[in-house]
Amino acid sequence: MSKQFNVSVIVPFYNSEIHVKKCLESLIEQDFSLPFEIIMVNDSSSDSSLNLIKSYKHPHIKIFSLSSNSGPAAARNLGLKKAKGDYIFFLDVDDAVEINTLSILYKAASETNSDLVFCDSKWIENHQNQRKNIFSYPEDTDISSSELTKAMQNRLHNPQYMGGPLGCKAKLIKRSLISDNNVLFEEKLRYLEDEIFMWNILAFVNKAKYIRKQLYTYYVYPNVNTSVVESLNHGFPVSKFKIIKNHIQKSFTHRGCSPEKVKRLGDQAFIYFIINVLVSYSKSMLQGKVQLEKGIKCRRQIIDNILDDTEVSKAVKNYSRSKNESLWILGAINWKFPKLLEFACTMRAKKILKLRRN
Repeated sequence: MSKQFNVSVIVPFYNSEIHVKKCLESLIEQDFSLPFEIIMVNDSSSDSSLNLIKSYKHPHIKIFSLSSNSGPAAARNLGLKKAKGDYIFFLDVDDAVEINTLSILYKAASETNSDLVFCDSKWIENHQNQRKNIFSYPEDTDISSSELTKAMQNRLHNPQYMGGPLGCKAKLIKRSLISDNNVLFEEKLRYLEDEIFMWNILAFVNKAKYIRKQLYTYYVYPNVNTSVVESLNHGFPVSKFKIIKNHIQKSFTHRGCSPEKVKRLGDQAFIYFIINVLVSYSKSMLQGKVQLEKGIKCRRQIIDNILDDTEVSKAVKNYSRSKNESLWILGAINWKFPKLLEFACTMRAKKILKLRRN
């Protein structure tokens, strides 16, 4: 009989030799007293990261490999297929967790029988926590099904809200919820695939628990190319935004929203994530994560594809803009002015970086 674990930690990696040590040691040093497994999924690395992982002799480290570089969604899906834990925890290889992360989250999960337990994260850039004293809720909170639906709607109307069940990086998810509902990562996406997975999960969550602690450390690496940037460098056609829209509409449908409301929220999500991608890529250009000339060319390709699409033209007219969003970005999409859209995205990206660093 295969060994049962209380938690399965899934870590995809690709050419990550400079991050493996910090990531793995933050897991090996956990004070969690119950059995847990560490599933490392190699996305066809060509550096020494695989050998570094093999050098650790921890009995519960398991390594699986994809035959070709297929992206984090495919790697996490392989991890899910191999996992045996009662709960699933995802960790990116260039991040780390506090020593008591699994024990705190699992205790809350087992005591409340929650489908999902989540907490907040530190965002570290140049040794400073950009989210110091920033939390999703004022205290530990039991979140009902109706409150989850409200949080999902709020995500589409407040781009500055980085927490909550959709913005969280540290979460325990009941594995039976994943397997019973056949929830997998969308492999057609190499950006936003982790958030869209959470939209799919939340379609079925009835009970969630929030822990008011920053147990996950997300590292911001300026001037360093990332897999996310690399995926956007290869283009992000409007068809991918339509995939995102469809997942979100299905999630709201499962949660009992009316067809009219589902359509309205789908259009909101469609434009929301178009703006998200354009501004995020503009931030990467400003941070030096992408060579400027290449970035300008790739961003223009994304913009041209967006402005040529009739569904975008219809959805943007119904978009509900928050007071913090750029009116110029929406105007440029509505008026089909690519140069204005480029300028507005750059200015918005500069403002966000300034706010985050302050």
